[in-house]
Amino acid sequence: MTHNPLSLKVVQRAFALSVDVHRMADQAQDAMARLSPGMRNQLLRAVNSIALNLAEGTGHPSPAKVAALCNTAIGSCNEVELQLRLARALDIIAAHDEPLIDEVIEVRRMTFGFRKHVLAKPDHP
Repeated sequence: MTHNPLSLKVVQRAFALSVDVHRMADQAQDAMARLSPGMRNQLLRAVNSIALNLAEGTGHPSPAKVAALCNTAIGSCNEVELQLRLARALDIIAAHDEPLIDEVIEVRRMTFGFRKHVLAKPDHP
């Protein structure tokens, strides 16, 4: 199943999400440090984990291993979504950053679809 991870739309979207969350976290750095110490670091680690686990999965020939890495990426999506919702509830991020939550949900949905595809057609990326 190995192929170029950047050829997959789900990896492209996860990578773009990571960039957007990094930019948001940079702007909200002071508020995060004041209201929820450690939030910025944990959020950035989790959002990076999404694309990185998907990319790692594309390097494995085993559909089961790819699916397991998709599961990890899905878990990271869950974590990022909750972190962003908490940041919004604490007014750390503004309402104009709320589309990031929608994008996390979309990336998670796409990851579920990719995992399903890999398990259904293990010989085709």
